[in-house]
Amino acid sequence: MNGSEEIGVRRWTPWRIVVIAVVGVLALMWMYVLFIAKPLNPDRLSDRRFPTEAESVCATAVKTLESQGLVNQRVDTPQQRADLVRRANVVLQDMVGQLRDRLPPPGDERDALSKWLDDWDQWLRDRAAWAAELDNGENAQFNEKQRSNGEPNSKALNDFAVVNEMGSCQTPAGI
Repeated sequence: MNGSEEIGVRRWTPWRIVVIAVVGVLALMWMYVLFIAKPLNPDRLSDRRFPTEAESVCATAVKTLESQGLVNQRVDTPQQRADLVRRANVVLQDMVGQLRDRLPPPGDERDALSKWLDDWDQWLRDRAAWAAELDNGENAQFNEKQRSNGEPNSKALNDFAVVNEMGSCQTPAGI
């Protein structure tokens, strides 16, 4: 028996080298995908001009809501809550109108932004319907449209705003 035929010693065949190399490359690829690479978000706008302008518009609207006393207010009656909702909606509708005026030229990003603003319109319609219920003296909870995945419309609005670094463009809390 010669030295290369000893029990337990294996030869490095070309086939074995190829298999080990493929397994190593696949392991490295999955480590990169799972732990290093940042996933591409389809909602992320590549042109950053709109998000920059939108953040300014939305921040101004949030300050207006605060200065007019429309957020985090305690009221005694559903009708008073309805009044706050309607007054806040006026500010938010103006904000959405200003954002529509700043839409980029036709293309994929304009389409995504138009859908996002359409979702804002729906959210504001839901709030108007809520105000009508409150006007009737019902101490109703705010019920907004649910998306096909069962999540509230505001979650999609807020996710889009966060992904695009427009934190002030999330649905305001406390109104």
